[in-house]
Amino acid sequence: MSDELPPGPWFPATVQTALWLRWPVGFPRWCARRYGDVFTLRLAFGPPVVMVSEARLVERVLTLSAEAASTGEENAILAPLLGERSVLMLDGPEHVRQRRLLLPFFHGERMRRQGDAIAAIVRTEVSRWPLHRPFPLLPRMRRLAFEVILRVVFGLEDSAALDELRRSMERLLRMGSSWMVIPALRRDLGPLSPWGRFTRLKARVDARLRDEIRRRRESAGPHGDGVIDLLLGDMDDDELVDALMTLLVAGHETTATSLAWCFELLLRRPDLVERVRDELDMGSARLLDGAIRETLRLRPVFRYTSRRLRVPLVLGEHTIPAGVAVGANVYLAHCRVDSYEDPHAFRPERFLAATPAPGTWIPFGGGIRRCLGASFATYEMGVIVQTVLEVARLRPAFQQPERVALRAVTMVPNHGTRVVLEDRASGLS
Repeated sequence: MSDELPPGPWFPATVQTALWLRWPVGFPRWCARRYGDVFTLRLAFGPPVVMVSEARLVERVLTLSAEAASTGEENAILAPLLGERSVLMLDGPEHVRQRRLLLPFFHGERMRRQGDAIAAIVRTEVSRWPLHRPFPLLPRMRRLAFEVILRVVFGLEDSAALDELRRSMERLLRMGSSWMVIPALRRDLGPLSPWGRFTRLKARVDARLRDEIRRRRESAGPHGDGVIDLLLGDMDDDELVDALMTLLVAGHETTATSLAWCFELLLRRPDLVERVRDELDMGSARLLDGAIRETLRLRPVFRYTSRRLRVPLVLGEHTIPAGVAVGANVYLAHCRVDSYEDPHAFRPERFLAATPAPGTWIPFGGGIRRCLGASFATYEMGVIVQTVLEVARLRPAFQQPERVALRAVTMVPNHGTRVVLEDRASGLS
């Protein structure tokens, strides 16, 4: 058993970083073909990362305890956006405490009660889409998912304050790009510099959230059942702002991207679209659920999920030392021929008869760090896709499928899923 790191590309860290950012899918696939199930990347913004994709090793990484490995350290590049007390930055008891506070909102009857409200937001959004000319779905899905967070999750109502929060947050998120994940580029050179504009916008968003929290705390009337109201008694203002920022960013960007990919993949199989519609008319959503799960398999939003080792880890034939990061490569794990037949094909039917084996379907990570909004995200996606299929007739704008591109740390369709709206329900016109 070797104490050396597993093999990996010999290029300098700067070159590996450029390849990692420029070819988000192609570079990891090349590494896997050349070096196998376990390989090491050296990127410019952190320690070496040992990537794994074989199911048994994936489960080994995802189930590491907080004592054995830190996830907060690995997520630290997102701290300027999400805040130091975001659940993604925490480890150990504080992480567990915050998960327990947040998790009830995203499960069970409380979640299912939101279906009609989400569908109403979708119908309003579709009524604004242009007819008979190409347009990108991804920005529309971002706007839609953002409204779901603000109105359904946060429980905000129309007001000048909501409009200001919406505008500031949209401007902040439009700044997202790969440069933001490189610490060396975070230099505030004044209000016109990229990082200077980012920090000032972030402060404006934080101020709007604090205003809403203060208004809720001072309200003499009964509180609602939005996540803000549920957390008022358990979090101080600083922690609550970071929790809300995390839900805004992680909950809206990831869902919007997955929705864009779902339509990109689904609309290229018109026969499948009609089968989904037929099943929905009969009161069944099994095929739609399969399409959502297959989208998350074939086009995961994140390429990998990682842990920073606090103690050495035996991984296959290697002993990985403390201080090194180990990552479960989501994309590679989802596209293995020993896990899925014809793994690069979009086949929702594969999820109708069998449950994926452990370590083979991990779009939401796993272990104690599994995405706490996973159930809500898949439920929300189901409501949105179903409603769009009920009220709109879409087709792809281009014959060629869209490629994977990188936006900050998320993998998006390179043209934003360009579609043509051929018709919509008369009541929406």
